[in-house]
Amino acid sequence: MRSSAPLRLDRVPTFRPAYLIHGDDHGRIAERRARLRALAENESGAQGVELLEAEQATPDAVAGALNTMTFALGRRFIVVDGAERWKDKDLDQLEPALTAIPPDTTVAFFAREDSRLKAPKRLHDAVRKAGGDVSSEETVKPWELPKWVIARARELEL
Repeated sequence: MRSSAPLRLDRVPTFRPAYLIHGDDHGRIAERRARLRALAENESGAQGVELLEAEQATPDAVAGALNTMTFALGRRFIVVDGAERWKDKDLDQLEPALTAIPPDTTVAFFAREDSRLKAPKRLHDAVRKAGGDVSSEETVKPWELPKWVIARARELEL
């Protein structure tokens, strides 16, 4: 009889209540979104993942989703694409909903920024206040490349 390997707590994924992944490196943001979605589906099944995209991805829709009960078993993931189109004034309903996220829910906001469209500062603050994580994915500008190479070499101890 084979014994099953013990569950290692260092390999069990832990999730924060909220994430904001933003920046101008759209490819890297798409990678992180795909990876989170795959991880979420692995953790909770397809029924545990809600996608809000295009016209559905509004602050009010996210607040409604956070305040709505679900029949999904396990952790619930809400993936929101397009937060770069939001304005600070649109977040009145979302802010209180983020402070009261149920413990088995994770919401992830993705903002593909450019020179005109940016995730609102108020969203940054609300995600942090909810105990979440804000990550910036920026492309390396040509004039910053030497510093970037040196920093990566130090990280890799080269």
